[in-house]
Amino acid sequence: MVLLIDILNGVFSIIFVVISTIVGLITVSKYFKSKTKTTLYIGLAWILIVCPWWPSSLSVLSALLTGQGLSLVMYLFIGNVFVPVFIFFLVAGFTEIYFKDKRKILLGIFALIGVTIEIYLIYFLIVDPSVLGELQGVVDIEFRGLLRIYLISTILIVLILGVLIAYNSIKAENPEIKLRGKFLMAAFISWTFGAIADATLPLTIITLPIIRIILISSAIEFYIGFILPDFIKKRFL
Repeated sequence: MVLLIDILNGVFSIIFVVISTIVGLITVSKYFKSKTKTTLYIGLAWILIVCPWWPSSLSVLSALLTGQGLSLVMYLFIGNVFVPVFIFFLVAGFTEIYFKDKRKILLGIFALIGVTIEIYLIYFLIVDPSVLGELQGVVDIEFRGLLRIYLISTILIVLILGVLIAYNSIKAENPEIKLRGKFLMAAFISWTFGAIADATLPLTIITLPIIRIILISSAIEFYIGFILPDFIKKRFL
């Protein structure tokens, strides 16, 4: 039986995923004009930053259509297999700005960590998926063990790298670049707060919409920060 809270969870996940994917694709498309690699990497990272919400989106659709949500194995696989990839893209974008001389080393470290996590994930998906997590209803999950630690670490990495990328723009003399930085700062902070709240707070009919609206706002703030539409320029500059 699909509960109202499950439907709300799934619907808000779908909205967040769709908006973030569109924003990421728009950002990536700007690379072909600017040829700025940071734009490409961060755009790809933003497309994949919502991968933990993919399974809840798909699970509610599956439950409504077939009466059954995703299995634990499918939920864990869909939601986590691309997490190391999006972190790699984020680090790639970050090292286009900071630590350029250490770029290969940093990318190598995160690639090694990513491969290790992928092996760990796939191994326990085959052997014993309950080591990785347990489904909580149709569209929610409680992560366990090393995967839980890695996902928490991922949130902190996004916050640190995102804030530093935004800060690089905020300290610029150009008012437009400075404004972009402020919106990017808001985007990464909103995403971090929303991700932590989504993972730790009880999701009720009241808290769930608030948390997901914060997450959705992060995608909109990210869009403004990277694209800076004309109406935003006119209003703030």
